[in-house]
Amino acid sequence: MSSLHPHEQFDASRAAPLVTRLRADGMLKNPPIVLPLGQRTESYVVLDGANRTEAFRALELPHVLVQVVHPGDNSVRLETWNHLLRCIDAKELVDALTASPELALVRSDLDRATFNLSAGASLAYLSMPGDQTLEVVGETEPLRWRVANLHRLVEAYKSRCEIERINAVRATGLQKLYPDLAALVVFPRFELEDVVRAVAQGVLLPAGLTRFLVSPRALRVNYPLDRLASDRTSEEKQQELDHWLRTIVASRRVRFYGEATYLFDE
Repeated sequence: MSSLHPHEQFDASRAAPLVTRLRADGMLKNPPIVLPLGQRTESYVVLDGANRTEAFRALELPHVLVQVVHPGDNSVRLETWNHLLRCIDAKELVDALTASPELALVRSDLDRATFNLSAGASLAYLSMPGDQTLEVVGETEPLRWRVANLHRLVEAYKSRCEIERINAVRATGLQKLYPDLAALVVFPRFELEDVVRAVAQGVLLPAGLTRFLVSPRALRVNYPLDRLASDRTSEEKQQELDHWLRTIVASRRVRFYGEATYLFDE
């Protein structure tokens, strides 16, 4: 556990229920995805699973089962979640965002806002009902300043509304699904190098912005937590894991699905 370094803040509202569930189930279901940090293979960046990692820390596990991916691997793709904001008045939202002296809102249109975001000229933009678009302007360089301003942006609204993570980039049409939609916050695209650089600088991204797509991915591993919690050495636990893997593979309990898959029991 001491080798794992998160790249984003954990979400306490998500992590706390995980602790309860893990204690009840006694199983590690879906391993976090990690990437070696530089050449120091004893340190890893947690790409996916910040809340699970925090839950494991709360359970005081000395070791945890992870899936390791490597830099330059074509099976790792980084996308960005956008935040759909509900149950908040539009004026309250604007007032909250403009309360920070480091941030400013500028009226725009979708095409210009999209271009400025991709060019690094803005932090994010708000797509609102009625085809209204507001650019969120603030310092974007160096990386530490950009991340700090993204934190200010997310902190301004996260306790005031309900947030849905979504990959849409415009509010048009979303009101049919979300009648109480206030705004869609669209964030810039991050590169994997940005994430690793931020971790190396001790900078955490806001929770719920990055989305790592890994293929193939290990899911529903259901590894017993008591094996991870024991006082045996990591080498002994690795041998135990290797034996466990050989056993379940030999019993044909592992399946690979090459096609895109929907799961209905999550």
